[in-house]
Amino acid sequence: MEFLQPTFDWLGTSWLGVASREVSWIFVAAETVHFIGLSLLFGSLLVIDLRVVGFARFINMQAAMKFIPVAMIGFAINLLSGITFIASNPERYGPNIAFQWKMGLVLIAGLNALWFWFGEHKELSQLADGEDAEFRAKVIAGVSLLIWVVVIILGRFMPFVE
Repeated sequence: MEFLQPTFDWLGTSWLGVASREVSWIFVAAETVHFIGLSLLFGSLLVIDLRVVGFARFINMQAAMKFIPVAMIGFAINLLSGITFIASNPERYGPNIAFQWKMGLVLIAGLNALWFWFGEHKELSQLADGEDAEFRAKVIAGVSLLIWVVVIILGRFMPFVE
C-alpha cells in the first residue's frame, strides 16, 4: 500500500493526527467507537446473511432486510474511527501486511454488498416466511460472512505482524 503512504502521512500531520497523539483519550475513544461500529455491522450482517444462507429461516426476510441501514451505520462508524487510527500512527499501518489484507478484503466486501443490494435485495425482500433464497444470494451472503470474519481476525493480528 505504498501508493497510499502519502495520504497516510498527510493524515498523520493533520489536526486529527496531532490530536490523536497529544490527547490521551482520543485513541482509546476511537477504539471503543470502532468496537461499537463493528458490533452494529457484524451483528446486522449475522441476521441478514444467516437468514439468506438458510440457517435462520425462522426470521422474516423483510425484517432481516431492515438491518441493512444498521450495517451501513456500523460501517460508517468503523470507517471514521479507522481513519483516526491511521492518523495517530501512519507509519504503523501502511506497511502492516495484516492491515493491507484487511483493507483489501473490506474493498471486496463492499463490492459483494453492492452486488447483494443491486442484484438480490429486491427479490429477497419478496420471499415469504421460511422460503429459501436462491443459490446466488446464498453465495453472496456466505462470502459476506466469511470475509467479515477474516477482516475481524486480521484486525486482531495487526499488532502482532508489524
